[in-house]
Amino acid sequence: MIAEVWHELQERWYSTQFGAKERLQFYESMATLLENGVTLNDAVREVHGIYSDDGKQRYHPIAMASREAAMGVANGKALADAMVHWLPAQERALIDAGQESGNLIGALSDCARLIEAQGKILGAVITATAYPMMLWALLIYLLHVIANKMVPNMARMSDPDSWTGTAAMLYSLSNFVTGPGIYFLISIILLLVSAIWSLPYYTGPGRVALDRLPPWHIYRTLQGTTFLLNVAVMLRAGIKPYDSLQMLSRTAPPWLKQRIEATRYGVGLGQNLGQALKNAGHEFPDKQAIQFLCVLASRKGFAEAAMRFSSRWLETSLKQVAIAAKLILNLSLLLVGSVMVLVLLGSYEMEAIVRAGIQQ
Repeated sequence: MIAEVWHELQERWYSTQFGAKERLQFYESMATLLENGVTLNDAVREVHGIYSDDGKQRYHPIAMASREAAMGVANGKALADAMVHWLPAQERALIDAGQESGNLIGALSDCARLIEAQGKILGAVITATAYPMMLWALLIYLLHVIANKMVPNMARMSDPDSWTGTAAMLYSLSNFVTGPGIYFLISIILLLVSAIWSLPYYTGPGRVALDRLPPWHIYRTLQGTTFLLNVAVMLRAGIKPYDSLQMLSRTAPPWLKQRIEATRYGVGLGQNLGQALKNAGHEFPDKQAIQFLCVLASRKGFAEAAMRFSSRWLETSLKQVAIAAKLILNLSLLLVGSVMVLVLLGSYEMEAIVRAGIQQ
């Protein structure tokens, strides 16, 4: 009894490890086998054998997922239905559409492409935030050392009121840090927390205007890129625009859901995707992107055109985020460097003042 409970707990734990990396490996493995003439039933069994090392690694996430897929497919289920507990709704829809249209290999490749694109976007977000946060943490620590250790020690040996130049500036900075500085820091932190919270949730007045400014502009760029990729992949899989938007809306946060629902309303009225995005009035995913989509959606082969456009737009968006990240990083470096220079010059001047006082 205890052993069964333990095995069940292990299975539940390892099933949660079937993330983007594991799904990407699963899709690529399945596509490789299917491309080489292996049937679907045999492919899922072979994938299970590969990742379980012929049953030796029972709890490997891919082995567990493919085992359940193999059992479901053997019982006549579609691959998407057999993996309902393992795959996100959107990826299941792509696989289901691909299997129905006879292009399961293409659907698996599209799922892999989508995961890779999302990984690039996540990497861009991390790059844009990680280094500036480290620099700001360093700046806060530096100001703490100045205000609570360096300046007080010097003030014991010389009257701060007699300090001039950079030493006086350092003393004023120290007074600010130990006085209103703490309230200023708390205000900045609250402002940052509010801004971060508002990214996916705030949908009220002025949000369209905010979306033109960082960090909301960066958020809109990244979300818009993901949206375009999702829609393009679904269209190429044969899913209708209205159904694609409905599917994306189910798991979208409030900000994105508002834009998707407004677009879906327009599509339901008979407008093409570009017109619906334009008439929604949210400038989502981007004014320029909407103009391109209006042109492309009015012509034949929109599904393939949307796929090509979304791929190019991904690269353009990543470059835009990289530029914004570099700007933020350079400003942070400039600020930290300025404070360090002030500390060096101020400390030399304070030492000179102290020596002069001792000699007198």
